[in-house]
Amino acid sequence: MRLLICDDHRLLLDALGMALTEKGYTVVATAIDPDEAVAAAREHQPDACLLDVNFPHANGLSAIARIHEVSADTKVVMLSGSIDSDLVADAIAQGAQGFVGKEKPIGSIVEALEMAFQGHLPVDPHMLQEILRPHDAEDRREVGRPDRRYARRPDRRNVRRPDR
Repeated sequence: MRLLICDDHRLLLDALGMALTEKGYTVVATAIDPDEAVAAAREHQPDACLLDVNFPHANGLSAIARIHEVSADTKVVMLSGSIDSDLVADAIAQGAQGFVGKEKPIGSIVEALEMAFQGHLPVDPHMLQEILRPHDAEDRREVGRPDRRYARRPDRRNVRRPDR
């Protein structure tokens, strides 16, 4: 698998590059900000991009669609040191094919890249439950309420109309 790695911390960028190369992957490019990642994706057409979320003057989420525009087949897996359900949901909504935490061992990062490459959505199952679970009282009330579009309606052919 041909990889693009983007993170603003050079040490992490270099360490990930070395570790992934040792695991048999080809790191075709590294980038230190989302704009560089987009340019590298255009040039190298990687199979997958491991993209950090937070940058000093940018947001990795804003690069997801731009990477897909210049390299449609590249799977974008987000990498973050701080994960919450809203962030993961935003990343997926913007087209990310996976999300993995920086606290994970290299094996988990490799697994996330492989799963995304194979068309799966690598996201921690507990995080997916949190994303899909209703969050406030209004949402919880709606869960038990039937959808009005599917409510049973009386058969209008059998309804008697009063004589006028």
